[in-house]
Amino acid sequence: MDRLGLLADPAVRSAFGRELGRSIEYHASIGSTQDRARELARSDASGPTLVVADQQTAGHGRGEKSWLSEPRASLLASWTFRPAPAEPALFALLAGVAVTKALRPLGVADLGLKWPNDVWLTGGKIAGCLAHGAADHVVIGIGVNVWQRELAPEIAETATSLRRAGHDIDRLALLARITSQLDVIADPANHPAALTEWRRRSITLDREVEVTEAGIAPFRGKAVALADDGALVVETPYGQERVIAGEVRVLG
Repeated sequence: MDRLGLLADPAVRSAFGRELGRSIEYHASIGSTQDRARELARSDASGPTLVVADQQTAGHGRGEKSWLSEPRASLLASWTFRPAPAEPALFALLAGVAVTKALRPLGVADLGLKWPNDVWLTGGKIAGCLAHGAADHVVIGIGVNVWQRELAPEIAETATSLRRAGHDIDRLALLARITSQLDVIADPANHPAALTEWRRRSITLDREVEVTEAGIAPFRGKAVALADDGALVVETPYGQERVIAGEVRVLG
């Protein structure tokens, strides 16, 4: 049973928002929950908000990537945090930890984290996190593949869904658990523990990787550490490189 659609009812949405300590916007379809949440966050009168949708027609990925999501198949949501609990890149990385902690009580184990912001299960990506920040706030967007039986050919080799992995998850329950875990990692006092958890679940560290960054030639090396600011430290034949942004492909 999937109850996310109950948020279309204003009374349900209001009660659920009080439980989560946030005002909630629900959309059957929207271009991007991230764009809408950023719009709300720019309003000084806006308190903690959560924008959730059953479908996105112009969802965002890292860089300039975008895609059309299948209706009622994914958990698609964006949260605003004021003041900003961390730099956007670090908070997106820590949000991956929040997703794993939200899924474990729902019976989903064997979760891994791929730098910088992906959650993996049984060899495929099931979730991604994206953050945008300003001087006084951060907006974190998370997409989780939940009910997909089939995936688009261009991502079928690298992605999966909770359903395909044998898990039937109520998106409303998952939304509540992720919100709770995001509130935990938003406290800077909890960042060290979250970083430790990320390192423990990493499928990137201690692996050979190829790094592609804008403006420089791709290079290869071994991912040897995650810095406290979220940078990936890669050992190359020419010394260590700190990777702040870019694409990292695990080679083996």
